[in-house]
Amino acid sequence: MNQLTLDKYFGTHWRSNIDQYEYSGWALCKKIRLGESVLDVGCGSNPFKARIANLTGIDPAFDSADVKCTIEEFKSNIQFNVAFCLGSINFGSEETILRQIECVTKLLTPHARIYWRCNPGRQDHGNEHCHEIDFFLWTPELLSQYASQFGFRVADLQQDSNNRIYCQWVR
Repeated sequence: MNQLTLDKYFGTHWRSNIDQYEYSGWALCKKIRLGESVLDVGCGSNPFKARIANLTGIDPAFDSADVKCTIEEFKSNIQFNVAFCLGSINFGSEETILRQIECVTKLLTPHARIYWRCNPGRQDHGNEHCHEIDFFLWTPELLSQYASQFGFRVADLQQDSNNRIYCQWVR
């Protein structure tokens, strides 16, 4: 799957509905401490920007992102305290997923947190173009395995709304 296909799909056919998520929606705003910097990977229309002071949203498909790029392309002079990966690291092979996780973790402070919303391989976005996307088959076991592999531990793991998996990593 190439980035152009993903950009077209998300920029044209997909629409966020952050209100529907119990754990990985607006509830995340309460988890950010004063002064923390947040990287929102795949921010879409950048909805958290108005609610979190030190947030940088990146997304390759949306002009409303602070930086319009992929996580592999993103460069920063600062390290972030928190990363949101809310449905963004969900596409392609395991090799792609691991490369993207590595890119995120390199941008974080030694005591950082990552908040995840993962799609367990479901092509259920409700439009006819969804079948064009190669969704990664996330499982709670993989989230735990990858957390350990990248020097994190799972602090919270829940079944979120809309058949998604919510997870918090801390290191």
